Formats: sequence, C-alpha cells, structure tokens
Amino acid sequence: MADKANMSTRGFEITLFVVVALVCCGTPISGFYLQRKDKADEPGMRAASEAYLGAAVRGDNGTAYDLLCAAGQRGRSRADWDATASAIVDPTGFRITDLAVRRSSEAPTQYVVTADITYPGLPSREVQFHLKKQDGGWKVCGPPPL
Repeated sequence: MADKANMSTRGFEITLFVVVALVCCGTPISGFYLQRKDKADEPGMRAASEAYLGAAVRGDNGTAYDLLCAAGQRGRSRADWDATASAIVDPTGFRITDLAVRRSSEAPTQYVVTADITYPGLPSREVQFHLKKQDGGWKVCGPPPL
C-alpha cells in the first residue's frame, strides 16, 4: 500500500514539475516569437504606408484607392473616392511616427500606423489607420481620403 501512495505522489510531483516548466519557459518563448514576428512585419507595413501617404501627397488618388483593402473600397467607387479626395486640400508631406501591432484575446490582431500629415498653411494633423495583409501584400484599411 505504501508503494502505491509513493507512486501516486511521485506522479503528481512529475506532473506539477512539467506544468511549471511549460509555464515558466513557454511564456517567454512565445513572447520572444511574437516580438520577432512583429519586427519582421514592420518593413512591409512601412512600405505600404509610405506608398499610400506618398500617393496622397502627389494627389494621385487612383493609386491611393488601389492601396486600400477590400473593406476600404467596399461602398466607395473609384470615382467617389477621387471626387472626395479632390475636394480636400492635398497634404504637402508626412512623417510616420509609429507602427504598432496590437494583440488582444477578444479581437483579431491590429496593425496600426500613426503619421503626422502636413498641409499648406495649416497645422499638421495626426492620423491613424489600420493595415491588413491581403492579396499577398499590405493594404491600408479605414482611412478617409487625406
């Protein structure tokens, strides 16, 4: 009988050790993986953001429209986008100030860009927009025409 109790206690101790080891090692390893993965996404995020903002500065509304994700284009024809963008004062420059990857257990991962947009004779304005991987590349989601 003593042998069974000893074996049961030993099995519990081994199980407890394995669980503690997984928690202690698994959490930092997964955090390190996610951080490296996020850093790997930044060049593509920056390139897509610069292409979109550069098109807005050049007044190239067609290119800006093409860089929108499917959800951003939904409900807006190219002609509507061009008419709205043409009625707005064209920005003269931009500076990307932040690229962020926001993870949440309740929502999908968000890729967010923050940029300062400058306009002629007006104060600069901070703009945030989301990016989404779509059709093999990064697309801009949600911004109004700049």
